[in-house]
Amino acid sequence: MPDLDQFFLLNLIADALLLWALARVRGQALSLRVPLAALLGALYATAAMLPGFAWLGGLPGEVGAAALMVAIVRRPHGWRPLLVDCGVLMLLAAALAGLALLASGVVGSGGASGHVAALCAAAVLFWLACEGFVRWQRAGAQSGSVRDLRVQLLGRSVALPALVDTGLQMRDPLTGTPVVIVELAALRRVLPRELGAALARPALAASAEVAAAAAADDRVACALRLMQLRTVGSDAEWLFGLRARARAGRAAPQDVVLCLTPRRLSPNGAFVALMPLKMCVLGEGVVS
Repeated sequence: MPDLDQFFLLNLIADALLLWALARVRGQALSLRVPLAALLGALYATAAMLPGFAWLGGLPGEVGAAALMVAIVRRPHGWRPLLVDCGVLMLLAAALAGLALLASGVVGSGGASGHVAALCAAAVLFWLACEGFVRWQRAGAQSGSVRDLRVQLLGRSVALPALVDTGLQMRDPLTGTPVVIVELAALRRVLPRELGAALARPALAASAEVAAAAAADDRVACALRLMQLRTVGSDAEWLFGLRARARAGRAAPQDVVLCLTPRRLSPNGAFVALMPLKMCVLGEGVVS
């Protein structure tokens, strides 16, 4: 039986690295769910090595443990996204194992120091490969219809990658200012904590909490709006919005309403906002 302390630590590091890579490749912001899921995975692998618990190490147990870790990190809606994420995790695990074998052949695996050096080299190569893939993925999106959007909100400034949506024609019915749809997670550090927590719930169900957060901050009370979003093939959705200033690329700053949605707008994180075509400048590769 291997040293359980070392076995647990090795599995914890490997699971954390794989789950971090899964979140990065799938465009998800990192959170404490990654180390939590890695801890559960390491505990499972260690428990399977104990006498009397060998049945945990079978294929159903391993698949179940992987699915549980993916569910904790990704929180997929339905079986299909869960299966896709599990498949991505398996591919990442195979890539990490291949890099570990390659590093063992180059660095050498003689003794404990050789194993540690090979694992460290494999981890560094794996990290570089994942970061390179994410940058390539985002660069490909930037070369298309994704543009930088600089937002001034509640006295703070934040840059967001925004997709130019030619079908987005919403305007504030009172002022006529254009509407930009933004992922709530992208503005978490800008919003007051109570307001951010309330906006994570459906708009009409969180109206009391949002009103309380607005009453505690005059800036929020002055900027707050309630908008109805209509899309083809789906029911109308109510979203809270905040009046702000925004500049798309080289265009002049203008007043907008940021409609905040708790849903993800891009599965790979290439963009976190949707903005109308009229906010862009001619000659930026968006308007022909």
